[in-house]
Amino acid sequence: MKSKTSFLLSVMSVAGLLWSVSCTKSPIDNGEDPLTPPEDSLSTPGDTTAIPLSLNLGDSAIWLLRNESSVLSCQTTPEDTLVELSWSIDDESVAKVDQNGNVTALSPGKAVVRVSCGDVYAECKVTVFIGDKKPQNAYVGDYYLSDGSILSQSSSTAEIASMPVIGIVFCTDASRMGEAEKEALKLKGVEQPNGLVMSARQAPEPLRWYFIESDFDFSLNEEEIGMPNIIVYGDPYETYRMANNDLNGYRYYQSIKELRKDELAAGYYQVFSWVDEFETLVPSPEISTGWYLPSNGQWFDIIRGLAKGNVEESNLVKEGEEDFYWMNLGPLSSNMNDILSPLSSENKSEFIGSGMMFWTSSVASPSETRFISLDDNGFVCCYRYYKMEYMNVLCVLGF
Repeated sequence: MKSKTSFLLSVMSVAGLLWSVSCTKSPIDNGEDPLTPPEDSLSTPGDTTAIPLSLNLGDSAIWLLRNESSVLSCQTTPEDTLVELSWSIDDESVAKVDQNGNVTALSPGKAVVRVSCGDVYAECKVTVFIGDKKPQNAYVGDYYLSDGSILSQSSSTAEIASMPVIGIVFCTDASRMGEAEKEALKLKGVEQPNGLVMSARQAPEPLRWYFIESDFDFSLNEEEIGMPNIIVYGDPYETYRMANNDLNGYRYYQSIKELRKDELAAGYYQVFSWVDEFETLVPSPEISTGWYLPSNGQWFDIIRGLAKGNVEESNLVKEGEEDFYWMNLGPLSSNMNDILSPLSSENKSEFIGSGMMFWTSSVASPSETRFISLDDNGFVCCYRYYKMEYMNVLCVLGF
């Protein structure tokens, strides 16, 4: 005789609710089922739990401000499994987690939340930010901290001085970010780019862009590695447009690292060697692109955002047939220093009021690179000069 047996499995959802799934066991010929356990070993629904094949948390990492909470959801494989989940965290000084997966941030730091069932588990990294803002809420002029969080520019001088400030936000317009920056951020889990940061510190001394001292050689065609010459001969206005739209500092840095690695290792690219050194001295947050040398257009945005200089096509003055400058833009260096003023002297570099020249990563010819100068007399120039020259260097990053 054939038999048909029905039974219920109770399953716990991620929210702790119970529901039932009806399962039908296929009949076995001759009225016998060799896989059926003895009757006294069968349990009633809800009496026992099973061990899932795997657990999966919806988030592999979360970032929280102090006192902020977030609920982690957990899925089991197979789904129709009665499980008893256990939640824990490896550092209860950073955050706490309850048995419903609710994580509450306590103090800045990093911790790992684990949800487990028997020997099966899943984990989520938790970062509690130091600052008072998440990156997506940054404004131009806010302070960028070593963990990738933001400290409002309206914070007290004492609070700013006490924080690990590594840079200043100078752009929050994602359309003014290069495509390479955006792709790099996606690989780090930042789906929506937030902006750009200028390092608070500069290289301690001026550096050459490219130079082989033994051969007195400062000419190398960077167009070979995809770096265009930012210049239109005979038309300074078109050169300005090209320079203003050059937002590819991160891509240029990667091109030098990957396609000029022998020359970089030999010390011929002093400015890019400094970028590598600066990454060691001031490690960039994991949710950023890492430091790189700003392009011409990115330098314009630094001047617009932090020095309060109106460097636009409408007010530029031609210099020769390709170059240009601006006048009467106000105390540019002082404006930069005002933002940096709350920082300790070891965590910042001041801008000299009489003027400073800074390398960009934008080349103009095999032997020339574009540079920017600014001072307290309201003067900004955008010229090109030989790569062997010594000029100042600062870094930027995308976040």
